[in-house]
Amino acid sequence: MIAVSLAAWCAVTAPVVELAPSEYVGVVAEQTKLSKDKPRVWAEGTKLRNLQTIRPGVGTPAPGAVDPASVVVKRDGVVLQRDVDYLLDPLWGSLGVGPSGKVTPNDVVTVDYRYSLLRLDSLVKDAAGQEVVRQGKPDLNCPEPPALQPGETRLGNWLVPYHSDGKNGVWFATTARAEDAPTASTAGRIPRTLAKIAAGQPVKIVCWGDSVTTGGDVSAPQFRYPDVFAARLKAKYPDKPITVAVHAVGGSNSLQWLFPDKYPFPNPALLPQCNWERVVEAKPDLVTLEFVNDAGLQGENFQRHYELILSKVQALGAELILITPHFTMPSMMGFSSLLEPEKRPYVLALREFATTHQLALADAAARWEHLAKEGIPYTTLLRNGINHPDDRGHALFADELLKCFAP
Repeated sequence: MIAVSLAAWCAVTAPVVELAPSEYVGVVAEQTKLSKDKPRVWAEGTKLRNLQTIRPGVGTPAPGAVDPASVVVKRDGVVLQRDVDYLLDPLWGSLGVGPSGKVTPNDVVTVDYRYSLLRLDSLVKDAAGQEVVRQGKPDLNCPEPPALQPGETRLGNWLVPYHSDGKNGVWFATTARAEDAPTASTAGRIPRTLAKIAAGQPVKIVCWGDSVTTGGDVSAPQFRYPDVFAARLKAKYPDKPITVAVHAVGGSNSLQWLFPDKYPFPNPALLPQCNWERVVEAKPDLVTLEFVNDAGLQGENFQRHYELILSKVQALGAELILITPHFTMPSMMGFSSLLEPEKRPYVLALREFATTHQLALADAAARWEHLAKEGIPYTTLLRNGINHPDDRGHALFADELLKCFAP
């Protein structure tokens, strides 16, 4: 533990302390085959197993974790030359065959490399009133702050980035509590659903969406937000016949559901599932809509399309809850820092659309924006390091959906 002056902490934006450097993990002779495709971000190229975010061999690589200078590729014990015999994406660590032709996609190679871990360290005021730094547990991409002991208060967290020497932690002061997060989530805008619940009548809820709604990369199915939402509804209305169904396809957007001929889903195997008729056949009383993949819609295109969605939901005799999307990796959102406020046109349009049409809104985006004030870098809740929330992130969706069920 490192003692810190609280006066110094209050006087500057971030406390001036030297944190422990990042931890590294070394990998020796990992066997693999090089992709024929040129490595490109997370989408193409051979992934190094221990860089994959869900578990070794599963998930996208953690961006920035690999030490590019540590990568050594060998075939039959002979060291191969980078950019000649093999290609490397230095950010994602993905590999591909090089232009020399010395290695083919059928050849087994071994790879030595090392990668860094992230960490959240906390500035804590302990029970004796002393300010100390406590080190968090390192993790590949979703570190959590160290647990508080009885009588302690967390004053903030440092995100210790990959490859840190301990002098460049990013400070997130704890200035607000999670329960005080201001959101635009609405109460009372699903009157028919609430009336049916009050009367003890069966209520069918359909959660419509993309990979987030399917629960992409959660640790277990019960932690995806529709299941957390259903469990909380059961706790709130223990004797009411409420069912929650999921109609969602990973990678889809709402245009593909409504116009499969004009915007065909690229995976033929999932094409039959990505169809609005599935929602129609479910005969819902209430539809929740989550499409982070709609984030490119704005202006007249947004208005025209979402007015169509609203008319189709209303034609079913159902009510609608719009869900604003969570935060994704900064480059996707046009962010230059993890402290920037929400500015995505799609999110702003969703909020305005809900107000104009007096629709229910579950404002998950505001909840994710507030994480910085809670001392939490939102990226540490991205399970795949890109766009899939972890279990904690899914719980935030359920929090906001439940607000719509207040009288």
